[in-house]
Amino acid sequence: MQKFIPISFKTLLKKLHIAEHYFFYDSAIISVLLTLMNSLPQLSGMFNALKTVFDREDALYKLSQASMLTSKLRILNGKRCAYFTHIWGLIDILKYENLAANIQEAIEKLEFLHNTYKSLIYGNYTEISGMMINFLQDCEKPAYQPSIQLLGLTEVVDKIKTAETEFEALYNERSFSKEQIAEMGKLAEIRIEVDNAFSTLVDAINYTWTANEMGAGDPALRAKLIEVKEHIAAAIHQTELNLARRGHHKVKEDDKEDGGTQTPTTPPTPPPPGTQTPNTDRPDASQTTQNPTDEPHHLDPNEHPAMGERKADEQKKKEDEKKKDEEKK
Repeated sequence: MQKFIPISFKTLLKKLHIAEHYFFYDSAIISVLLTLMNSLPQLSGMFNALKTVFDREDALYKLSQASMLTSKLRILNGKRCAYFTHIWGLIDILKYENLAANIQEAIEKLEFLHNTYKSLIYGNYTEISGMMINFLQDCEKPAYQPSIQLLGLTEVVDKIKTAETEFEALYNERSFSKEQIAEMGKLAEIRIEVDNAFSTLVDAINYTWTANEMGAGDPALRAKLIEVKEHIAAAIHQTELNLARRGHHKVKEDDKEDGGTQTPTTPPTPPPPGTQTPNTDRPDASQTTQNPTDEPHHLDPNEHPAMGERKADEQKKKEDEKKKDEEKK
C-alpha cells in the first residue's frame, strides 16, 4: 500500500551538506510544524523527540561555525604583527637621519625594547599574544612612554592594542566552541539521530492517517494530517530542487512492489569535503584542542624549492660520474 508520506526522503537527507541539513529542519520542518503539532496530541511525543535531538544539532551547528573564524584569526594575527613590525621599520629609518640628541636617545631606548621582543612574530598564536601583551604593558611604562610619544608612534601602538584585543576575543570564542564540540560529539552522528527521529515521526503520521481512514474517518483530523503532509512534501521538493542544482539526481519514489515499506538501498553519500567543521590551517576542530598554529606544516617535499635544487645536484653528479666512466673506457 502506498504510504501517505513516501519515505524516499531518507536517501535525500543523507546527501545534504551540513548547512542544508540544518536549514531543512530548522526552517522547513520544526518551525513550520510547531503550531500544527500542538493540535495533534497523538503525534506530539514523536515531534518533541525530533525537536529535542534537533536542538543538539542546532547548538553544534552554530558552534561548528567557529571553524570559519580561522581565516579571520589569520587576518587579525597578520594585522597585529604588521603594526608591530611597522614600528621598528619607522625607527630604523629615523636612526639614519641627522636628528637631535633627545630623539637619538629615544630611538636607542626603543631599540633596546625591540631586542626584548624581536622574536615575537615567529611564535604561535598564544605565544604571540603573551609577548604582545607584555610589549604593550612595557609601552605604558615611564621608561618608554615618553620615547614613543616623542617619535610619534602612539597611534601605531594604539592600533596594535586594538588588533590584539580583537584577536583575543575571536580566539577565545573559537576555543570555547572547540571545547563544546568535543563534549557534544560529532555533528555527523547527531545528524543520523535527527534523521531517525524525523523518520519515526513520519511513520507515526502514516500510521495515524491509515488508522483514521480505516476507522473513525474524523474529517478534522484528516484535514490537519493533509496540511502536515503538504508542508513536509513542500520541504522535500524544495530540497530536491536544491540538490538538482548542484548535480544530484532527483531521488526516486518508493518501489510500488514493496508498498513503500522498504528503505531505498542507495548507499549513503559520505559528507563532502569541507562539511565537517571545515578548517584550512589545522585538523578537524572537533577532534583536536591544539593551538591553531602549533602543528607543523604538511608540505609535499617534491614541491619544496629546496627539493628541486637537491634533485638538480643529484642529476649533475650522475652525469659527471657517467663522463668519468666513459673517459676510463
